[in-house]
Amino acid sequence: MFPLLLAAVSSILTLVLDDNYVYSAAEDFTEILPYTSENGIITLDDGQQWFKATELENDRNYLITVRRSDGSDVMLTADDKISAEYIWHYAEDKMVTSTSFHRSELYTDTHRLCCYDSDLYLTKNWWTSGDQTWNYDGSRLYYNDDGKITYLTYSEMDDIHFGCTDDPSMAAQISLYTAGEELARCIKTQPCAESFVIEGSGYQAPVFSLELINDSIVTDSVKWFVDGVEQTGGELSFTADELTDQSASIHRVSCIVEAHDGEEHHYRERSQDAIFVITKGIVPDSFITFSDVHEQYDLIGKAIEGVLERTGGYIPSLVVCTGDLINGPTMDHDTMLDRYIPRLKPYLGGLDTVFVAGNHDSSKAISELSIAAGLGADDGFSDGCGVIFRGSSDEVAENGTNCTAAKNIIVYGINYDTINKRSGALTVQDYDCIKDQIESFLNETAKNYHGELIVFSAHAGLHVLGVQPQSVNLSGYTVGSWIGANAYNIDHSYDIAELINSYADKYGMNIIYLFGHDHSRSEEEFILTEGDVLISPTKSEYKETESLPLNFTYAHAGYLSTTIGIADAHYSFIYKSGDKLVYEFLRADTPDFMKKKEIKLKKSTTAVVSTNTAAVTTIKKSSSPQTSDKLSLMPVLLFSAGLFWISRKQKNK
Repeated sequence: MFPLLLAAVSSILTLVLDDNYVYSAAEDFTEILPYTSENGIITLDDGQQWFKATELENDRNYLITVRRSDGSDVMLTADDKISAEYIWHYAEDKMVTSTSFHRSELYTDTHRLCCYDSDLYLTKNWWTSGDQTWNYDGSRLYYNDDGKITYLTYSEMDDIHFGCTDDPSMAAQISLYTAGEELARCIKTQPCAESFVIEGSGYQAPVFSLELINDSIVTDSVKWFVDGVEQTGGELSFTADELTDQSASIHRVSCIVEAHDGEEHHYRERSQDAIFVITKGIVPDSFITFSDVHEQYDLIGKAIEGVLERTGGYIPSLVVCTGDLINGPTMDHDTMLDRYIPRLKPYLGGLDTVFVAGNHDSSKAISELSIAAGLGADDGFSDGCGVIFRGSSDEVAENGTNCTAAKNIIVYGINYDTINKRSGALTVQDYDCIKDQIESFLNETAKNYHGELIVFSAHAGLHVLGVQPQSVNLSGYTVGSWIGANAYNIDHSYDIAELINSYADKYGMNIIYLFGHDHSRSEEEFILTEGDVLISPTKSEYKETESLPLNFTYAHAGYLSTTIGIADAHYSFIYKSGDKLVYEFLRADTPDFMKKKEIKLKKSTTAVVSTNTAAVTTIKKSSSPQTSDKLSLMPVLLFSAGLFWISRKQKNK
């Protein structure tokens, strides 16, 4: 009760104190509050239990303890003689641009914890440039201030017990304790469905497994859930018998793991939802595409589910992610692969997927993902742009599952950082950096072109944001101004548009250019087709533009997030129907239909589904769900006919 009263008084005083007030380092920290500690569990005097953790996690509360010479622990407590606060909240600054500095904070109800010039401070505000992060390495708590590392220290003998130093050998032995529904993370490999299965094929019950971060962790309990309902069984591997012999649908499988280790760390983590797809078949030469997920990975599963519902039980041939899987400053390679990609994979449901990097992503990590998928990607994509999917390739025939039904699709990926160009002390965006690579690809493709759909998956667009006539806000008014420079209205965009246009015209190529990045910034998503006029920048610095009547299709991939700009969980479902390409713009979290456009193909490329392995393949791993190796042709033909009839009836929105 007493700490709560102190916190209330502190909050009131905060309202009247000057925001710029910085407390002195000498008197701000006390070391002991009443509690008991046993087996890695701290019990406070009010009965709250806190559990020993292994790392700082975003948006969590922590107790910070220091080991004394007698083996006892004391808690770091912010005490300014007005209030004593010992619960520290850790928060990362996530909703920032990709070029912003990395920032994280430790703060109580009233104060922030900061290090400056080898002194420890409590402050209301703090101004500095560069990275500013608190970090924990398992025994030491340290502060990174634009590259300067400062460690928390503790001295029993001195009047001032807590301080900081740049000498790691002087660092205090720190432990972290947290409370709540989740404690420390323990899952290394998230449970995933290895692939989709075919309704009525006699597939085996799916098996979901997870791997813990190290062998020293001992599980106390594992609870599995199917569609939110708890199941029997408490092992790291779970066979979902109830998911056999089901009709076409999507199910979600997850688990909660509680565990501990020999260092008295306590773990409790809920896994990501692994979607399990039961389908009637695959829509030939089709794909869903989206950009700017920004860690809302559950919306990917909802997009796949939306296609399944819309088509009456069929899935797309391919999934194309067009950048910005991450929030905050551009993520480094290792963190992206170790922490974020494992969270993403369960929501893909085992469907074949290729990736393009946005400005928030590690281009190297994304390139490795697309190349490792083994779906016809060029090794040159590791340099930032190149083919990431070729439906007619031997690699697809060998490694693909649903994408074996996309024989007439080629995807060319353009990672965002390939358009970065140094200009003096600045980095600007300029499409001139990759014009030669794109021309080489188009030239080689033209030599042996048979009517395939050429998809350019690029995080950034080619139009002038704010000037394009289709740039209208949600109220229906034209924006009519130049929105952004370089990061959006990119130099030499016109040159790329003109280059693609010339090949589409000269060789009769079916080309669609898909982009994301601007989050519907002051404009709604739009689609331009042959004959429409594209306004593109030539020199962004001087707001110079040119207009180009199109011979190809130019469209938003969709912004699959709900937290930035006016993006609202949009994605695109694109498929062939007869001699037309159908572009549907949909919402992932509602059944709302946004837009639809039929595009006349330059050549007839109507797909034919083989009755053997063109649509589905047998999964090779024995622990994986098994699919039928044959698919009846009649349901697919009936579905295609239905789509063609619907496309005739439905008005564009």
